[in-house]
Amino acid sequence: MSKQQDALVVLEEVAQSLKDSAEAVSGGSEYEQGRLMGYYEALSTLLSQCEVAGIAPGDLHLGAEFKLESLLKTRNAA
Repeated sequence: MSKQQDALVVLEEVAQSLKDSAEAVSGGSEYEQGRLMGYYEALSTLLSQCEVAGIAPGDLHLGAEFKLESLLKTRNAA
């Protein structure tokens, strides 16, 4: 594997981990909402930097329908 391929695999793993962690947040306490915002901000930064580097969000395999804002909407409704 080339270094670029290795880097993409690492980015995929980090993005998936952040998404999974955000989706696992339960409860509406201030602490849980703070955790969720942290995951959201980290994933937002990662996606922004990928865009700058020309890496499409689909390359991170987060799901064809994944929208970053959905992490907040589903939790705020709970």
